[in-house]
Amino acid sequence: MAVVRYLCPALVGLFLAAQLGAQDATGSVRGTVVDSTTQQPLSSVTVRIEGTQRGTLTREDGGFALTGIAPGVHRVRASRIGYSAKVQDVTVTAGGTATVNLALGALAANLGEIVVTGYGTQRRLAITGSVATIDPEAANVGVTPNVNSMIQGRAAGVNVTQNSGEPGANAQVRIRGGTSITASNEPLYVIDGIPIQNNQTEGAGVGVSGTPPLGRSPLNLLNPADIASISILKDASATAIYGSRGANGVVLIETKKGSHGAATLEYESYVAMSTQANYLDLLDGNEFRAFVREQVAAGNLDTARLSTLGTANTDWERELAQTGVTHNHNLSFSGGGTGTRYRASLNYLDQEGVTLSNGFERIQGRLNGSHNTFNDRLRLSLNLTASHIKNDYLAYNNTGGFEGGVFQNAVTFNPTRPVTVTDTATGQTVFFEVGAGSQSVRNPIGLAEQIQDEARTTRTLGNVTGEWDIFPSLTGQVTVGVDRSDGTRSTYFPRASPVGAGLGGFARQDNLDNLAVTLQTLMTFRQLFAGIHDFDIVGGYEFNDFNNGEFRSDGRNFSSDAFSFNNLGASGVLLQPFSFREKSRLISFFSRANYSLRDRYFLTAVLRRDGSSRFGAGNKWALFPALSGSWRISEEAFFPEGFLSDLRLRAGWGRQGNQAVPPYSSLISLGADGGARYVFGDAPVTGIAPLSNPNPNLKWEETDQYNLALDYGFLNNRFSGSLEYYIKNTSDLLLRVDVPQPAVVSRRLENVGKVRNKGLEMSLDAQVMSRPNLNWLAGLVFSADRNEVVDLGGRPLLTTGSVSGEGQSDQRSQALIPGEPLGTFYGPEFVGVNDAGKQLFNEYEVTRDPAGFVTSRRLIGQTTSPSGDDFVVIGNANPSFTLGLRSQATWNKFDASFLIRAEQGKDVFNNTALVYATRGNAKRDRNFLRSALNDPVDIDEPAIYSSRWIEDGSFVRLQNITVGYTFGIPRYTGPGRNIRAYVSGDNLLLLTGYDGYDPEVHTDAGIDGLVSRGIDYLTYPRARTFTAGLRVGF
Repeated sequence: MAVVRYLCPALVGLFLAAQLGAQDATGSVRGTVVDSTTQQPLSSVTVRIEGTQRGTLTREDGGFALTGIAPGVHRVRASRIGYSAKVQDVTVTAGGTATVNLALGALAANLGEIVVTGYGTQRRLAITGSVATIDPEAANVGVTPNVNSMIQGRAAGVNVTQNSGEPGANAQVRIRGGTSITASNEPLYVIDGIPIQNNQTEGAGVGVSGTPPLGRSPLNLLNPADIASISILKDASATAIYGSRGANGVVLIETKKGSHGAATLEYESYVAMSTQANYLDLLDGNEFRAFVREQVAAGNLDTARLSTLGTANTDWERELAQTGVTHNHNLSFSGGGTGTRYRASLNYLDQEGVTLSNGFERIQGRLNGSHNTFNDRLRLSLNLTASHIKNDYLAYNNTGGFEGGVFQNAVTFNPTRPVTVTDTATGQTVFFEVGAGSQSVRNPIGLAEQIQDEARTTRTLGNVTGEWDIFPSLTGQVTVGVDRSDGTRSTYFPRASPVGAGLGGFARQDNLDNLAVTLQTLMTFRQLFAGIHDFDIVGGYEFNDFNNGEFRSDGRNFSSDAFSFNNLGASGVLLQPFSFREKSRLISFFSRANYSLRDRYFLTAVLRRDGSSRFGAGNKWALFPALSGSWRISEEAFFPEGFLSDLRLRAGWGRQGNQAVPPYSSLISLGADGGARYVFGDAPVTGIAPLSNPNPNLKWEETDQYNLALDYGFLNNRFSGSLEYYIKNTSDLLLRVDVPQPAVVSRRLENVGKVRNKGLEMSLDAQVMSRPNLNWLAGLVFSADRNEVVDLGGRPLLTTGSVSGEGQSDQRSQALIPGEPLGTFYGPEFVGVNDAGKQLFNEYEVTRDPAGFVTSRRLIGQTTSPSGDDFVVIGNANPSFTLGLRSQATWNKFDASFLIRAEQGKDVFNNTALVYATRGNAKRDRNFLRSALNDPVDIDEPAIYSSRWIEDGSFVRLQNITVGYTFGIPRYTGPGRNIRAYVSGDNLLLLTGYDGYDPEVHTDAGIDGLVSRGIDYLTYPRARTFTAGLRVGF
């Protein structure tokens, strides 16, 4: 907050100085731009004096001012994406001010819109690949800590699943489905032309059972209010320019820049209140006491269970929950004069979680500027973002067993016990615990309040660019970019806590640093020949250097909790530290050629050659080509005029690679190994042993993608959209496989297997209504992706997806099977319960070929003890289709918008129910779900993973609804001329038949790096949020 306190007055002072310096003795043009239909002011409209470099953007009130205009008659041009441009003549006199008011007509689709693509921009009508754009102003509603929140539900073929509801949590982003089994499936993020690292910026920490909590999003460094445009490249013809880094799609983010004209100052603030959206249906204290007494009387429970009953009635879930308050403040200052533009912004975000003792805080500053000289032939620009993020983690783990962290204990802890008690020896109030030697079940409030787990990360992202117009049609560009982060994760389990008691207190310091340096050189040629042949050619070279490292140290046996994690030297036992350093490089040569004839026929060819240090000597280099074209059928003479106003056919093919594997993967790696100790002289020495097998033949995963699309527009493009079909074939999958024995290590990374994705996407944008004082826009996106494992290198299946719960340590919930999709649930079929309270499953007789593939399967009866032969496909975690419906409307000075998302036809493994929907928990003094009261399964029967726990995860969610009002102060032209107040709600309604917290889940339960999907085990619950905000333009 100190940064905010000192920087805000400085920015205001700069603003006032710029206002005084904007005066000159020539002439000026002032005016407003409004919507021709609604007469509402339009912001961010580009207003320029034709034939000059004078230009600016309109303010929130639609007003603009252009100064330093030479006397004479000029043509003023106003344009904005989604509106037809307007030109008007104006006469400027020396020392005078001319006034011009312009009205723009809205278009549902604007084919002349400029869209950011790889290493450049293109007109939308000239794009031959699959590119989706998102309006950041429309998407930045409610509490949006990062760009992934803005993408969700707004682009066809892009599926965003939150890992958890924790503040700042990471998300799983899939563009046209996942294509890899072990390598990354995350897209590449490019900010202002520089690819960034999507690595974790903080150490994993440690959960209360030794498993680290889920990480936070690396994209939290960027303030959504600074984003000017978002483009998503989906098919190979669009992403091939990024080669191996674009295999999973590319998200291009351009930040806001300054503009010529008078300086502007904007301030926006909102306050949000969040509560837990859903609770599990557990027994309360009275019900638990009654159940235990009833079972003791029936002889099902030992009489000793009666002594464990307390007198309290504690709802541990609600005791853990809180109303989380979020504060967000944005301040931006922008402007420019002759040849120079600038923009500076400052953001402060403080977000509390909906459970105790966790939150997310960000202080971020951004500065960019540009200067044109030598008659605008030389252009220099700077983009710089710096952020400091503090994460307060909750003491929980997402893949722990029956005895886990905060959420597991909130569900299972005896509800007849109190939160706190008075220590009879000291008279102090302390957290209730079961007692010494019985720490497998812990007071969840004590876990949350006593354990300290925080991380602080400083991240800097910046680039410097120089452009030189060698000739009018030829431009050279050099860019140097740096992405650096330094994060420290600090954890302490105090001696007073049940976890730390057995260790005498436990502390950890974990430092993680990431550095990426990028050098780009580009040559761009643009020329129109004979008025009909349009060429746009770009060629370049890119060098990327990556340097990542970690140092971690642990200590235990502290004499006092006062040291916390700040003095590991005070520990009685300083454990052996851990550290690593890894480096890699990626070198690329690339070229793209765009050609159009009469704005009717379009052709794009891309070629990129990548060299990666991560692969073997003979496989470091790979070539990634792409070819695509489009035909604007509606421009042909034979195309009839009428209802259908635009029709365009697009087709493309491209090849991509994936190098998202750890560095040195092709080499043998060595490390200290306690099992390799030997005696040298009289002293034991720890030896070096192999950690991995080498594979000099390791090479890129490769994906061939085909895309066929039809773009359409109706009623003068009042309704517009696209229909796309794609096929993605991925081969040479990177997979860890067993190697012949004896070997130094039992497995190694090899290129085996194939995966195929096929899908259909549809988008529709509509100007539903355009009346005086009323404008209504709506959009719909639809996606259906079908994934299939084609080959696993001759293997019949690979199992993944760990199952949590008592007795489930070796159980797997999913399998990768040729002919089935990734995310296939695999297990026995539950058919009921017999009279003895035993679970019954289908029993099969199976025959297999020598390779292990099933050749026949015959149902022979039922069994209470299913074996491997009884395991079949019991579910699919992938949705049949996803939908996103959005709407924006303005009426007079009111505005309203909403976003609805849906996923249908997917299954979810409710691991929470498997663990807690059994009455047998009471035998261990543990609570359970109320549904178990009517369960016919015997109280002594353990839960068995089966189709019983696979549920329909379909849902419809009201993601956001926002209502705002824009007003000005009559006859007042001073500061605060334009004010917008709004209220917003997130996650207000969820329609689903799923019994868990939320069907939209991603628990990281993969085994040996194999992908897993759709597993729900007590992840951090989602929040329901209400927001009130205010935006003021100066």
